[in-house]
Amino acid sequence: MISPKFKNDRSLVYIFLIGILISSLYAIYNINKFEKNEKNGHLMIRGDIDIVWREAYSFKKDLIEKKNLFGNGIFYTRTFLPSKTVALYTFILNQDIYENIDNKTFKEGKKLIYLFFQITIFYLSLLYLYKKLLLYYDSKNVSFFIVAYLALDPNIIQWHGTFWTESIFISMQIFLVGMIINKNKTSLFCLFLGFFLGIIFLQKTVGVLFIFFIIFYVFFTEIKKKSFKILNIFIGFSLILLLLGLDNFKKTGIFYVMPMQTKFAHYTVLVPQIFSEKKDVQAYIELKETEKKWRIDNNFSEKDFDSVYSLRKFQQKKAIEIILENKIITLKIYLKKIINHLILNPFQTYYWHKYNQIEYSNEEFHLSEESKKYFYFKVLYSLIFYIILLIGFIKIKNDKKNYKFHLLLIFLVCYLIFMLGWVGNSRYFVPSLIFLSIFFGHGIDYIKELRYKNL
Repeated sequence: MISPKFKNDRSLVYIFLIGILISSLYAIYNINKFEKNEKNGHLMIRGDIDIVWREAYSFKKDLIEKKNLFGNGIFYTRTFLPSKTVALYTFILNQDIYENIDNKTFKEGKKLIYLFFQITIFYLSLLYLYKKLLLYYDSKNVSFFIVAYLALDPNIIQWHGTFWTESIFISMQIFLVGMIINKNKTSLFCLFLGFFLGIIFLQKTVGVLFIFFIIFYVFFTEIKKKSFKILNIFIGFSLILLLLGLDNFKKTGIFYVMPMQTKFAHYTVLVPQIFSEKKDVQAYIELKETEKKWRIDNNFSEKDFDSVYSLRKFQQKKAIEIILENKIITLKIYLKKIINHLILNPFQTYYWHKYNQIEYSNEEFHLSEESKKYFYFKVLYSLIFYIILLIGFIKIKNDKKNYKFHLLLIFLVCYLIFMLGWVGNSRYFVPSLIFLSIFFGHGIDYIKELRYKNL
């Protein structure tokens, strides 16, 4: 008779193979259809990705010319690590990033391997998590359902076929969950954990405060040498921040670790919405006039980093003032955007690539008829997910043994929603799904238990 564990392991192999196949076919499809330049730009390297690849070009160019690891490239505006990954990839393949740097035409070809690299990292992270879950939970079925969900959910695996930073970030999160539930947290392990938390921050800025949640968890769960372990986590994390700060200092003369985007994102995205909600166009015009006056008074120059840095601090200060003066309106916008944020979007990358094409240049997807039809599918898909999630919460409410871990996951999800929900983009909810997958797996397991009881 085949043991349940063996059955699960064999089934998981098939699930991994299906997930890898789907991810690979989607990556191949994207490369064949969208990996090209059109008059309005490259179909896959657009928006934030374009900034990452521009930073990669600058870093690679300086690295080759200066032969020095620190202080290369332009200052980072969004995330630090993705541009370095792209630069390293193109360096290894001996491929130029741009076909023509003057008109920003990207070199086509040889990008499929990069997507395969993302897929490989993701499924290796799932394998690591599965092994840790088997040791953590008494139920082998729960471990199976958690990893099976992560391996197949199109809302998650769609990102492996794109150049967005989500794929590697969620793989890092999966490794992190596995490290959190590791039962043998030695002092050396905690040092590496802190170091890894720093790497996560370099991949995605939102990960900067993960360390505080992890430290609280270690404090309340570890028995021996907890203070020393926490210190080691801080040391590992601080080492990454120190290296990042020194790299920025060498480039700009200013020691800083948070990218520019964190200083002006609310000013450029949220503040206009506040004035629009108030229907106070005049106040917004006055704000822009104030900024214009600041630029003149301070001799602003886009070519001078100190000048740009000061402007961003000014914009950050103004944004905070306006948000605090309009708390109710800000809260209203926040809540509305969070609802959009929480709606799952399993074909987001496909439609993004599709509507980047020149034939759709005069039409935005969210205003199209196709979007209206797709909306009902998204809502249904989300409802199924949240129902199973709710069932999972019901199942784990009596799990006293692991409640600290489950509480940690809930806090991490709330943190991510607070930090990213105000944008209203489903893409920014994907990292939360990694932590929620634990409850989703419990939900599937509970449904299975109820089904067998009723047979």
